[in-house]
Amino acid sequence: MTARATGPVISAVVMHHPARGPVDALVDACRPLDVRVVEDPDPSGPPSPLRTAKVAWAAIAPGATHHLVLQDDVTPVADFAEHLHHAVRNRDRHALALYTNWNSPHNAYLVRSAAVSGQVWAPLGHHEWVPTLGLVLPADAARRLAEHLATFPDDYRDDDEAVVTFCAKEGHPVVATVPHLLEHGNGPSLAGNAAHGPRHATVPAGARVLPVDRWSTPGVDAFPARRSQARSPVAVELRDSRCTVRVLRPHVGEPLEHPFGWDWADWSWWLGADPQVVASAVADLPVPSGAAHLPGRLRTEVGAAAFLLGFDASHTAWPGGAPSAVGPAPGAALPGHAERDAAIRTWVLSGLARPDERTVVGLPERVEASASDQGGSVLEALVGFGLSALDAGALAAGGSVRAARAQADASPGAVPTGPVTEAAAELVLREARTLTGGAAAPPPTDVELLTCPWCGTRGEQVLGRLTARHGAGGAVRYGSASNGSGGATLAGASAGGPGRAHLQMLACEEPSIRGFLALTRHGAARYRTRAVHLTGLLPSTDGYPSPDEVLAALPELARAERAWWDGSAAFRDASPGILPVSSGRPGSAGNVLGVPHVAAGLGAGALDHLARTCRELRLTEAARLL
Repeated sequence: MTARATGPVISAVVMHHPARGPVDALVDACRPLDVRVVEDPDPSGPPSPLRTAKVAWAAIAPGATHHLVLQDDVTPVADFAEHLHHAVRNRDRHALALYTNWNSPHNAYLVRSAAVSGQVWAPLGHHEWVPTLGLVLPADAARRLAEHLATFPDDYRDDDEAVVTFCAKEGHPVVATVPHLLEHGNGPSLAGNAAHGPRHATVPAGARVLPVDRWSTPGVDAFPARRSQARSPVAVELRDSRCTVRVLRPHVGEPLEHPFGWDWADWSWWLGADPQVVASAVADLPVPSGAAHLPGRLRTEVGAAAFLLGFDASHTAWPGGAPSAVGPAPGAALPGHAERDAAIRTWVLSGLARPDERTVVGLPERVEASASDQGGSVLEALVGFGLSALDAGALAAGGSVRAARAQADASPGAVPTGPVTEAAAELVLREARTLTGGAAAPPPTDVELLTCPWCGTRGEQVLGRLTARHGAGGAVRYGSASNGSGGATLAGASAGGPGRAHLQMLACEEPSIRGFLALTRHGAARYRTRAVHLTGLLPSTDGYPSPDEVLAALPELARAERAWWDGSAAFRDASPGILPVSSGRPGSAGNVLGVPHVAAGLGAGALDHLARTCRELRLTEAARLL
């Protein structure tokens, strides 16, 4: 225990499993803090952090004002005890997290928003587990937490989830230090968390020497107000080299770690950002020479994530910003500092799909080195591109959405009336209702990639990319069709086996990860995308279909889709269902209706106008249902 004439008196323990080996180095790194070691009371039993946490949180030294519990696979920053004392002194009634994981579903985004906004403290919510790799509580709260943990059986296992329920019940604000005072070790997980991949700090301090007086900077207890179109908390996620928007909806049974985010190219509206503005701004950014050879899709996804972070942070009322209630003044760039750079660097490292990781980082396996030190010219170039996108998002936050919408509303083109409009509205409303359902895992699904009759893209050309980036957390596997017929089978996979759904998709389509949730309704059945169904309705495959041909086919597409989804089980067994989700190329006029290719020419203005109307209708309906 560290004793001082004034300020906090901190009791500290390390939760230790003998399989980790000696923890002398960790104890020494915490000096002059007197750290005691609490061993797992049943080290040969089933893995259970909670079992040891019960003992650790009860082991409060006499006279302590605060209690720190560390896990045994952490590395503290230099002068850890001094930083800890100053941090606790300035946040003496909080649950103080010294680490958050770089790819946690929501907390990592909250920390990154704070970091790029120049904040020292990142308020975390009570929506996600409290990070327990290193956590400090007031001593009286620590005693009550120990009593709370004692009510759980050891096989509950997850101490971090039990801690968040305690903090929420008692009203303890949870804040994280920025940068973090701990880094995660590289050893194997003893608690069954290996499936989460490498675990590192969201904003590591690295080798930097931090001034201890930084912790005297004021901060907020709860995440500040922000402009958002969603009524639930939202976050941007970069995962498997794809940018999505995550909406927290525990009230509908969505698991916290579900992989079914909302594709940014359609749904960045949840953050108030026009997807077309995002795409255009990212496309206009200069590409560093070191990243020029990377796939354009990868740069776009990284750029979109960073742009949306900058845009969102600039509409968040962080302290120290402009007096406006929406954060910095329009046109004001975010501050540049080491924490900002580290936040983007770890986002890129944690968000890469395996094939991209090998290209960017140059390692055959997932990066295990410290996120603050792992580098290379390609990585630095991609991080630099992300930082440029971050600034572009901040600079665009001053009204570009309003301008884009006004321009779109003024675009020429008559809106079709009658059956076409009704059919289009039916399609997008069904999609909105599908996407807003709870993210219960769909059945294991085989996707059969058919050669596109218009552009000629074949399944084998995209198989690796789709497998790496569109796997829906392992629920979906892809195979190239042996031929283009409806009876083709997956190459190397048993399509539609027992308990598996079977989906046919054109190889050029971009599947919506959240769209796979539609499969939960009818389970292991046969499905096709709207685009596949349209190949039988559109009269010409000599070049892309004309806008007029697409418009004419919409009523029949809507009728067929409705018949399957609302029909009897016998009807569904006899014919494939049409997946009620758009899967075309993001940003194209036909995408909102599931058409991957549309030719320019007569009717293009009408189709474009209808697509804009449908996007607005889909957004309005989804917002109503969220």
